[in-house]
Amino acid sequence: MLLSLGVALTMTGDAVSEVQARLAAIAAAHGYERARISVFPTLLIIAVDEEHPAGLRTIDSTRHLRLDQSTEVIRVARAAQATDISPAEARAQLQRAFAMSPRFGTVAYVLSHAVATVGLALVIRPAAVDLWLYVLLGLLVGAMKAWAARFATGGYLIAIVSAAVVSAIAFLAHDGNDAASLRLIIPPLVTFLPGALLTMATVDLAMGETVTGASRFVAGVLQLTLLGVGIVIGAEIVGGPSGPAAGEAARALGAWAPWLGVLVFGLGIAVHESAPKRSVPWLLVVLFSAWIGQIVGRQVVDAELSGFVGAAVMVPIAHAVARVRTAPPAHVMFLPAFWLLVPGTIGLVGITELVGGTHAELGAENFGTALVANGSVALGILTGSLIVRASSIVLRRRARDPISA
Repeated sequence: MLLSLGVALTMTGDAVSEVQARLAAIAAAHGYERARISVFPTLLIIAVDEEHPAGLRTIDSTRHLRLDQSTEVIRVARAAQATDISPAEARAQLQRAFAMSPRFGTVAYVLSHAVATVGLALVIRPAAVDLWLYVLLGLLVGAMKAWAARFATGGYLIAIVSAAVVSAIAFLAHDGNDAASLRLIIPPLVTFLPGALLTMATVDLAMGETVTGASRFVAGVLQLTLLGVGIVIGAEIVGGPSGPAAGEAARALGAWAPWLGVLVFGLGIAVHESAPKRSVPWLLVVLFSAWIGQIVGRQVVDAELSGFVGAAVMVPIAHAVARVRTAPPAHVMFLPAFWLLVPGTIGLVGITELVGGTHAELGAENFGTALVANGSVALGILTGSLIVRASSIVLRRRARDPISA
């Protein structure tokens, strides 16, 4: 049971330290308080005591669970920790979670990707004339992902091909304007951005999980690099970029656009990632908390460090909302918010400039900015988690001794 749960929890994308802590708590609840647990990028090792040999299980690091599957896995883990289900029943429920079909069909999957693309586009306030292009590119990438999923192919390849196709269309649409072209490219590729992977890798490194943290971080950088390669390939096919990828673009839409964009993005991701039933309002609460926190962070600190405030606000709110009966677990709710925070986008801009070679110095600066922003988001998650734990301790003490409290 512990091996099956460990593999499943790792595939939800949670930090290794959190997975190990949960598995240790489950083992202790079943009478194995001295269990030893080690989670590596592709391998899980568990020894429940000194008398039994360690168990091994490989982990498919390329597969990630949808939001509904992650919700079910965490529910089973909680039930196992409370000893509400037997180990055999826990394993059976995990198998059913892995076999779950998406809540929505292929058409909804493709359309929702276009909706999420438009939502993220509104967040960056594009020119109004570009909105129909965002719809087209979102539909195109969604269809390519659906085709790859149907034939069990793709992986990194589908990301590179999608980036190249989107890049070629974007540079044709904005001939000679590289800044506008890249802003047209990023929203359709949002679901390929490794924002969550890079952030959780940084959290793992901060918690002393060096092997897994470093492996995840390298995988995230590789994913960004391959997307950058795809973008440069597409640009070169239609003539190549002539100027810096980052820069000012036309902003025809008003200040209302980002607020509508967060709403539209949340609705699109909820369908695309098969969010559990009745969870959409709570997902939107967490998304807006992250967005508002990031806006406040820009005023208090600066743009690169604004992710710290966004994450520090988002985590406690996600845990508070998770207490509602119809809300999914906190980790499930703040996973979509990583796409709204800045590191993945800035990193893709920097990688593209580095790979393209047109503005290597500017690319290195943007990529360095992404690393700083990524660290700030990870620190925000750690700070938010500390707030949640401190609040839980205070509430438990008040529950035990209400008179003195």
